[in-house]
Amino acid sequence: MQKIIQFEKYQGLGNDFVLFDRFHHPEIPEPPAEVITRICDRRYGAGADGILLFNVESNKTPENVPLEIRMTYYNADGSRAETCFNGIRCIALHAVLSKIAMRENTMRVITDAGTADLNVLKNDNMINMKIKQTVEFEPSKIPVVGDKKIIDNPIKIDDYELTATALSLGNPHLIAWNDYDNLDELNLKIVEIGPEVQHSGLFPVGTNFELAHLIDEDKILMAVWERGVGKTLACGSGATAVVCAGVASGRLKPAKQIQVIMAGGTLIISAPNPEYSDTDPITIIGPAEHVYSGYLDEQIWSIC
Repeated sequence: MQKIIQFEKYQGLGNDFVLFDRFHHPEIPEPPAEVITRICDRRYGAGADGILLFNVESNKTPENVPLEIRMTYYNADGSRAETCFNGIRCIALHAVLSKIAMRENTMRVITDAGTADLNVLKNDNMINMKIKQTVEFEPSKIPVVGDKKIIDNPIKIDDYELTATALSLGNPHLIAWNDYDNLDELNLKIVEIGPEVQHSGLFPVGTNFELAHLIDEDKILMAVWERGVGKTLACGSGATAVVCAGVASGRLKPAKQIQVIMAGGTLIISAPNPEYSDTDPITIIGPAEHVYSGYLDEQIWSIC
């Protein structure tokens, strides 16, 4: 009899994921790239922006030590990515819904890029997330071609003149500020410019690309072209990168809550002064939702 493999579908601001729980189901194999692309295909698979693998580092943590959860993330094209902030929130919600963690208790999610501490609020699925992480502007740390930092600098990509900032939050980002003051315009433009950024050769391992428009001192519009995926409704690390770029360029005040409005919804983000980002946390508040449970025929692992 052919085995079936359970999965969970989650979304955070329309950024959607297929989650495999390898803690409760250790028999689930790690999917190869061609399987990931098939699962994420919106016509022939479950459809998703990426794949989340969920596991628990140890469920026997000492008192007052957060439960540690391991997240591995793959883009829809099968490439492994360092982190995904919307995915991290979905991982935290899954820990609560699968009764590994309690609402409001702090848990720690470990990714390839570092760790995040989270708690799921008691009466809804809004999630508080704190990251203690240095925001990297050094070209070699992003990585980006050249030896000079790109912070609010004019750069040219193909026929596009951009005022941009390049940084890493464990994954690479290029943030460009513009005058498009509505989301429809931003999302049309991101489809036009995003592929050019990806193929420019400026980023050796590719980059996430964000177009941002400053409405006022605490509100930003943003569209995103995600590395390995394309245009998505939202990107948690991208929204965070925009706020960090705004603080670094003087557009935004450090440690102030900023609304980042995307096609999929809004995140509330606060970023410290970059000089102190390794001690003061970046905070992110936003939702996650369990959409449905599903099953895959294990044969998909062998036919792709």
